[in-house]
Amino acid sequence: MKDIKDIKTLNDILVNDGNYESTLSSRSSSSSSNTYIPTSNHSSTSTSNPIPIPQEEETIKISTEYERDIIELHILKLHDPSIIDMLEKQLCKVNGIENVEIDFATGNAIINYNKKFLGTRDMVEKIEYLGFKCKLINNIKSNQLDYFTKQDVISEWKRSFYYSLTFTIPILVISMILPKFEWGLSIINLELFHGLYVGDLVSFLSCLIVQFGIGKKFYIATFKEIRDGNFTKNLLIVIATSIAFFFSCYSMIDSIFNDLSSTRPLIMFDTSATLITCVALGNYLENVAKRNSLEYVTGLLSRIPKSTTILHFNGEITGERIIPTEYLQVGDVAKISPGMIIPADGKVISGLSDVNESMILGKPPGQTVRKVRRGDDVIGGCVNGSGNFEMQVVRVGNDSILSQIIKFVKDSQVTNQSPIPTYSYKCFILGIITLGIILFSLWVFTNLEMYLNLSISILILPCLSLISTDVRVGSDIGARNGILIKGKRAFTQGTKITKVIFNKTGTLTQGKFDLTHYELMNEGLKEITPEIFFTLIGAVESLSEHPIGRCIADYSKQLLKGECDDDVDVSNFEYITERGTGIKCDVLLNTFSYLSFYNTSRSYKVLIGNIEFISKLHRIEIPKSALLIKENQELLGRTIVLVAINNTFIGLLSLSDLINPETKLTVGALKFMGIKVAMITADERLTTQTIASQCGIDEIYFQLSSKDKINVTRSLQLTDNIAMWKFNRCSCFFGLVKKSISKYEIKFGHYHLFSHASRSFECRVF
Repeated sequence: MKDIKDIKTLNDILVNDGNYESTLSSRSSSSSSNTYIPTSNHSSTSTSNPIPIPQEEETIKISTEYERDIIELHILKLHDPSIIDMLEKQLCKVNGIENVEIDFATGNAIINYNKKFLGTRDMVEKIEYLGFKCKLINNIKSNQLDYFTKQDVISEWKRSFYYSLTFTIPILVISMILPKFEWGLSIINLELFHGLYVGDLVSFLSCLIVQFGIGKKFYIATFKEIRDGNFTKNLLIVIATSIAFFFSCYSMIDSIFNDLSSTRPLIMFDTSATLITCVALGNYLENVAKRNSLEYVTGLLSRIPKSTTILHFNGEITGERIIPTEYLQVGDVAKISPGMIIPADGKVISGLSDVNESMILGKPPGQTVRKVRRGDDVIGGCVNGSGNFEMQVVRVGNDSILSQIIKFVKDSQVTNQSPIPTYSYKCFILGIITLGIILFSLWVFTNLEMYLNLSISILILPCLSLISTDVRVGSDIGARNGILIKGKRAFTQGTKITKVIFNKTGTLTQGKFDLTHYELMNEGLKEITPEIFFTLIGAVESLSEHPIGRCIADYSKQLLKGECDDDVDVSNFEYITERGTGIKCDVLLNTFSYLSFYNTSRSYKVLIGNIEFISKLHRIEIPKSALLIKENQELLGRTIVLVAINNTFIGLLSLSDLINPETKLTVGALKFMGIKVAMITADERLTTQTIASQCGIDEIYFQLSSKDKINVTRSLQLTDNIAMWKFNRCSCFFGLVKKSISKYEIKFGHYHLFSHASRSFECRVF
């Protein structure tokens, strides 16, 4: 085996890391003009000032200039320390390997290398060529994953909470419930000897267990943090509970030894015990949320197949080889069979198939099937359909989209960033402590109980607000539902959103269209029978990825029972969005008759789209009867698709799409919070008004192409001052485009939040 040479990467295939784009065309009605109706009465259109449309900005991209990476391998059978030097020298001779460190005790090798010159499999093969076996160590922060998935961590906090709750309940009963009854007062006021009462003694013993039994971990953590110069919520917890506990002890001692005292002392054991119990509960819920999120991560990891078939080329395919998927490299050509999970991110170089992208988009599988052909990008972890294709690997390991999703979910749970910068956070903690000391000093000099209560309260309240259990649990619930939220900063900045714009199809509605009505008006072409009509449009729409196209294709197959699949050839397929939205193509229909000895094949020019596409762009006359049917169907909230063949209007299709069950509740909740809600769509006015009224939305934008939707959103950011802070404007556009997780990276202030195509939403901030 020769030394490993420079490996050529396909930089021309993917310029930017994560630059995967899944273009799901918006097939409904569109227009270059933007229409705005800010009224709840959708039967009438109000006039508003025109919205300035800014020039389209360049797509946000992620650079891949950084080519260096680190890999960790476990080398077996290292019996002699002298072998280490030999291995390190031999590996450093390989072009692309910059540094090698091998630990003889563990057998682990850390290799710094340049991804431009070689990959994981090259290094493994080199080590095996030298006579050693090795295996790849998963380096996606496996130590954190193992820690949070260990049940004993959750069990420890669960046990702490239950123990703390067990001893806190008697304290709360003594301080809050028994005093309301005369018999209760007689019990807790029972004096054992001078100054010592039954209620106080029971509260003291119970709180002692909570304060130093359950709370000892907070004392230990605080000591370590102070030693390292850190100030966190643990310090506040320790100070607040210690003041309450030791003040209560002081009051009891003073009552016992003060002969003039004849009343029960002032004690605050309930404050100390309750705070520790609440914090223990919060930590328990946080760790449960972490475990659930990381179980979701484990599920994503399990989607990658263990082995992959790669092809060898020498001008043509010369052979196949099955390798572990973790050894795939950029530039490898992988063979993808029907039903196989795609092993890595890549580009299709031959073949045709359909890919289920529900793993990325987070929507039901029926809405996330995308047809792929030569030149299309595919994502690792998605499921291949019924076709075969070959793909060239463009991203592997930590660079893949799946790994970025995994890292995103883990970082949102593992990192413990405060909602404010570290320096400000320390000042905040010190400020709270200083204020507490001042109030405590006022109590010492004035002996007014009010100052003591304020000093303890001022320390306790920030403790509860800094637990951030809602952030942990919210991130967990979001991840399991396909929405990725990056930590506390995103939650904090998200509260400043003032308007939310929803896309209609697949977001407010289910995106599952049903063909409910069609009209065939073939006076100009008598030869177009219903069978030929659905044969032509079914063949054309079978090439579409939009839910409308899939609905028409499926209906045609059911109607014709798949009899004409082999008799149709579609060519010159063109999707147009500039003036109206539609498809233009040529269809060759083989109408061979067994009664004749010649082929009667005929070519048709097929146009399928909205009224602007058919009438304005191609200047095809539409009968008044068809326009009347179209208007009546749109009043029912249905989407209308018009069909013309050989420059003659032939008919129209009416499709219905059910509203999601949670749509009305979501819109109502947003309105209740004072957030304005708008809907944006490519559908025409009547359809949009009907759907908006059913959803409870007052503000609509219709007849917009995908580019127009983006421009309208940007215009609203300039004119409506949507969620402004620190010269940043934010607007959420749910369902704007269905991109991969890495395509758009959103900035909330200076903090990043990835757009997620799951639940079909994108959040854009400028």
